Amino acid sequence: MEWIFDHIQLLLVIAGSVAYWLNQRRQAQAGEGAPPQETIFEDPELAERTRKIREEIQRKIEQRARGYANEQPTLPSSQQSAEPPPIVREVVTRQQPAPAVLRRDASHLEAQRMAEILEQQAALTEQLRQAQKMKAAAARRIQFETQISSDKGDIAAAVSRGALADDLRNPDALRRAFILREILGPPVALRR
Repeated sequence: MEWIFDHIQLLLVIAGSVAYWLNQRRQAQAGEGAPPQETIFEDPELAERTRKIREEIQRKIEQRARGYANEQPTLPSSQQSAEPPPIVREVVTRQQPAPAVLRRDASHLEAQRMAEILEQQAALTEQLRQAQKMKAAAARRIQFETQISSDKGDIAAAVSRGALADDLRNPDALRRAFILREILGPPVALRR
């Protein structure tokens, strides 16, 4: 039982193959033994039209099987003349377009490509201008921030020195500083 659960995919493939084979075999037997059934119509006109349509379809199937797809349609066998109609085969030649037409189409395609390239270049130029404006604004902002921080830096440095000295005198604050250095500092493997 364990083997069945371990190899369930194999069993499904085998079962599918057997079902497919049985289905094909049943279809082959049904196709050989039973000729196509004629539908019985109460209306004789409808029966005659149906018979003519079937004959025409059968004739076309036979023509295509023989390779005469271009043969002219013929009347049903009851109205056919004694001699068969001539077989007509059409030879289709492909006309080459004039060189002027080819040049005109090529120049039109080339003009389209050039217009697309110019549009792309215009879009890229606009993006470059925007990037340069953003870079200039960022440079002005950095300059402004450094100027402000240098003014306040002197005061902040004096205050931080005093607070740092007080923190290093307290053992709990010193322990906290070491832990923060381990957490926020570079990894041990990258220290020199």
